[in-house]
Amino acid sequence: MKQAEMVKPGQIAVSDVARPAPGKGETLIRVAVSGICGSDVHAWLGEHPFISCPVVPGHEFSGVIAELGPHPSPLPKGEGELRVGQKVTVEPNLVCGSCYNCHRGKYNICMNLKVIGCQAPGAMAEYLVVPAAKVVPLPGTMSYEEGALVEPLAVAVHAMARGGYPGGKKVVILGAGTIGLLTMQVAKAHGAAAALQVDIVPRRLALARELGADCVANAQEQDLASAIREFFGADGADIIYECVGVESTIASAIQVARKGSSIVVAGVFGKKSCVDMALVQDHELELIGTLMYTRTDFEEAIRLITAERVQVLPLVSHRYDLVQAAEAFETAQHGGEGAMKVLVYVGNWAKG
Repeated sequence: MKQAEMVKPGQIAVSDVARPAPGKGETLIRVAVSGICGSDVHAWLGEHPFISCPVVPGHEFSGVIAELGPHPSPLPKGEGELRVGQKVTVEPNLVCGSCYNCHRGKYNICMNLKVIGCQAPGAMAEYLVVPAAKVVPLPGTMSYEEGALVEPLAVAVHAMARGGYPGGKKVVILGAGTIGLLTMQVAKAHGAAAALQVDIVPRRLALARELGADCVANAQEQDLASAIREFFGADGADIIYECVGVESTIASAIQVARKGSSIVVAGVFGKKSCVDMALVQDHELELIGTLMYTRTDFEEAIRLITAERVQVLPLVSHRYDLVQAAEAFETAQHGGEGAMKVLVYVGNWAKG
């Protein structure tokens, strides 16, 4: 089979390797589509604090079950058995099951967490072995591209849960990349009274409008504090979602947050940041981190796509074949205003 391996930052080698075989409790996935996310780009740049090369990237993906290992594990919560040919995605967090957080249902922050495509082989390979318990069935009507976008949508769903569901609340989303636009849509789907999306790229702000943002602001043209006052009035926003992952953005969020409000940090930071903790303390701000998801978040993401409450396909800007993986990463890094979600078709059979 073919696989694309990030041998070092900025370099990917596509080669033929042996097809893996599933062991007990494992499942062999024939990969259809894999997405490139911000974490992958950080690794490509050599800036991700927890990803080291060489690694086969790809943690947001879809495919079909090609083979079941001996005595495969049943799905959680009595959802039935897996079967060959089933359309699936995979929850990529590999956890120990025995640490403090795993015992309390917070396995997404397992003390020994590894992630497919980050600290374990990923989906930019034609076949991938995963624990059967991590396989998530998809509706037969869902496309492979939508299936690959369940994972980033689950990130937004989990961020919403971490900050408290925003029904009736006024929210600001900093960043109109994939996670920012998905976070805005999830907030609206869960009853947010109004959503202000902020970015510096006009094309992304226009897409935010199309996908349901009540108002948008270009941070290069308008002061953030004034934009919030203009749209929400003197009381400001109830929740701010930081979906960029740079020091200036989180600093701005802390600066403009209303006293007693919440900031949910969903952006992946490639570098350490220095922020004004005096304001966090004095204004009694809730600074809430959010990492990954649990299976419940995956199930909610699938429900939102199936019910057409969230649109994911408008986020796809580029599509490449597996042999073009290096070009796909270059586009994700340098694609400019036109680049949003870059997908890699690992299996050409999935097209159409």
